[in-house]
Amino acid sequence: MGLLPGLALYNILSTMAALPALPFLLAACLTGSAKWRERCGQTPRLRGPAVWVHAASVGEVMMIRPLLAEIRSRWPDKPVALSTMTGTGREAARLVLGESGRAFFFPLDLWWAQLRALGRIKPGMVLVCETELWPNLMWLCGLKGIPLFLVNARLSERSLPWYRALRFLFGPLLARAALIACQSQADADRFRSLAGVNANIMVAGNLKHDVMAGPPAKEGKSVLREALGIASDDLVLVAGSTREGEEEAVLEAWQGALGKSKIKNQKSKLIIAPRHPDRFVKVAGILKENGLEFARRSLKDKLSEARRIMLWDTLGELTTAYAAGDMAFVGGSLAPVGGHNPLEPAGLGLPVIFGPHMFNAAESARCLLEGGGAAQVGSAEELRTVLTGWMEDHGSRRDAGNRARQAVESGRGAVRKTAEAMERALRA
Repeated sequence: MGLLPGLALYNILSTMAALPALPFLLAACLTGSAKWRERCGQTPRLRGPAVWVHAASVGEVMMIRPLLAEIRSRWPDKPVALSTMTGTGREAARLVLGESGRAFFFPLDLWWAQLRALGRIKPGMVLVCETELWPNLMWLCGLKGIPLFLVNARLSERSLPWYRALRFLFGPLLARAALIACQSQADADRFRSLAGVNANIMVAGNLKHDVMAGPPAKEGKSVLREALGIASDDLVLVAGSTREGEEEAVLEAWQGALGKSKIKNQKSKLIIAPRHPDRFVKVAGILKENGLEFARRSLKDKLSEARRIMLWDTLGELTTAYAAGDMAFVGGSLAPVGGHNPLEPAGLGLPVIFGPHMFNAAESARCLLEGGGAAQVGSAEELRTVLTGWMEDHGSRRDAGNRARQAVESGRGAVRKTAEAMERALRA
């Protein structure tokens, strides 16, 4: 069908949807907050040719750090601009870039907002992470001859039917991308089914492998655990990025495992780190309702035999929680959310447990499961069974942790492959 009909329909519908908000958008362009000025395309001005990188939220910003360093090394004369969708992502982007780059909110994908942003940033190339497919940005890059790179690209089996239904829009746009660097062969096959056989698609691997920290030194881990009130012989489960309903399941499984005869006298601690700060109070209420004494990270409390549970109610410290642990449950996976990053605890040498809903991190989950570093469960009862096995048999737990770390190590190198493929595409 070609590019024009699909894009025309997209712009007609998006303009109609935006019409009620036009007075607000016009006012925002003139006198609004920095957020809404940037959302309307009034982004920072850069002296081109710049590199515009788009990462949706904090997780993607942290993931892209090694690639940003590689870009700066290979193209030192190009200023870097990093856009995000969220406020916390924008703050993380500002910290990552420092004084040498500009962070801002991603413009609305209305043609005039994107055109304005491109005119102010003057990019020599644009990088978008994972599945941030914005038709007007992609179209305008093609129209202006700006190379567009889709990096760490993923397209889940779950979302593929939706994109296939809109292939008349996304197919021609993806076909014009300078490069689509995918996380896995399955992702590459899905993108090729949309973009066609002539699209420049390759498998670079998952950038998240390159950013994951390795296991802390024994002395460093001992100091960290002591600061949290964790004894050397404590066995610590860290439940990270938990979502609605998962805290109850983790508590049920952990308490059930401790009730087993072989380990009921074993010293054990539990750290619960909810994904979103607006749930900290609710999770505290759940613990109180169950009559459980608990420490709070935000108050610098310490764990003890009386308080064996810690509510990790701070932001930006999840890696620290995992580093203090012996095994991990990764949230957003028992709840039908799609799963959060299982590579973070795996890289630290922790065996990992997650639920059945891992479609947002399917390749990472597959890597760990095939490597023997993770277990997938479907319920609190199955979670209890896995925990019981690892708590009773320390050798199998340590072996699973070593396999998890090896799986992360074996996947490193995506940054180099992506950057080299970008250079080849720019020379073509």
